[in-house]
Amino acid sequence: MSAAPKNDDLDRAACQPHLEALARNKEVLGALISTVDGFEIAAQVRATTSIKKLAAMTSSLLALAEATSQEGEVGNCIDVVIEASEGMVLMMDVPNDNRKLLLTVLCNKAATLGSVLWAARNTRTAIASDMNR
Repeated sequence: MSAAPKNDDLDRAACQPHLEALARNKEVLGALISTVDGFEIAAQVRATTSIKKLAAMTSSLLALAEATSQEGEVGNCIDVVIEASEGMVLMMDVPNDNRKLLLTVLCNKAATLGSVLWAARNTRTAIASDMNR
């Protein structure tokens, strides 16, 4: 297997500290930065979480949400929130001058939507700022 492309290594180095900081939030179970075509850039998740599957599903769900938003004439999709029986999943794009990336945040059952959405958006902004330098 070949090594990750140099750009992915640079992107991982820019993203990983932000994901680790986000994951220290008691409401956050993990976080992932992936490409729009469904490949991992950086992750801070539980060992039992399939990063490859999560990255692929995030790509598909955000593409569907964007198409639905456009078809419904409500503008561009900003975030996707999945409320599940044991927590929430937040998905959003990460603005980047070089390539569009996606942030996925896994939250526990005790998570407050406003709190984790605020933390995720701050993380997205920080990652975008570092990557656009």
